[in-house]
Amino acid sequence: MNLQFMKHRYTFFGISIALIIVSVLLLAIKGLNYGIDFKGGSIIHVRFESEMNETKIRDIFKSIEKNRSLYFTSDQLIIQSVASGMGKEFIIQYPAAPVDSQKNSEIHDFILSDLKAAAPYSDEALEVSNVGPTVGEEMKKQGIQAAIISVIGILLYLAYRFEFQSATGAIVAIVHDLIITLGFLAMIGVEFDITVLAGILTLLGYSVNDSIVILDRIRENRKFAKDNNFANLINDSINQTLGRTLNTSITTLLALFSLLWLGGISIWGFALTLTFGVIIGTYSSVFVASPVLLEMTGEKLGRAK
Repeated sequence: MNLQFMKHRYTFFGISIALIIVSVLLLAIKGLNYGIDFKGGSIIHVRFESEMNETKIRDIFKSIEKNRSLYFTSDQLIIQSVASGMGKEFIIQYPAAPVDSQKNSEIHDFILSDLKAAAPYSDEALEVSNVGPTVGEEMKKQGIQAAIISVIGILLYLAYRFEFQSATGAIVAIVHDLIITLGFLAMIGVEFDITVLAGILTLLGYSVNDSIVILDRIRENRKFAKDNNFANLINDSINQTLGRTLNTSITTLLALFSLLWLGGISIWGFALTLTFGVIIGTYSSVFVASPVLLEMTGEKLGRAK
């Protein structure tokens, strides 16, 4: 089987451009649904007297939500088990109240009292803190900086490892994946917290790894090319690595589907981001990175070095 990927590259360029335009519009109009890490909220570090788990804690907050008409839902909670807490110690985060500080304090107090009534905890071990909007803005800035530094680092590595045209193709694919994934997150309204940011940064690494496999095979095949047609060489290289690309993506997706199904709501955003990212990253490594290389180099191998 010898699929002619480059023959239809302009069709896939059109699809990618359309997806990018839609994603940019979604980000501009709807925006990302920032979580507690980025827009502020309350954090409770609590040690229960009996063993608890995430499901039990959410059920308690569902009851509080029903009785007190809370301004947030139990799905918005971020619940983390402390490793050394033996199933009794947890960190619970929920959004800040959209009211003045005095009212916020009252709401916070009845949440703690209702929580203690349903699941007794140690007052001595209780720690309460708030993440203000200033801290949230700083985390947004740091998140953007992390993504930019990642892209720059990848670009420097690719510029050293490959020729300029190949590096450009891989970077275009990464930016393509980043914009479309952010547009997807904006469309479905998933809460953008620190775990989703981790998924985005992981996606960047996965995407460039997929592209490098194909670009490396193209580079190796160029050394022994008998056909002067670069499009044919790229088609051959993609076909030679297609099995590896699909097998890697499928096995990664199987693990991610398990996280989506069994991992719990705390890492659901991370798993969803990476699941979509793996799919779009596999697409871009074949239909974006390699065609960009062809467009920059030209149809004939001897035309540009």
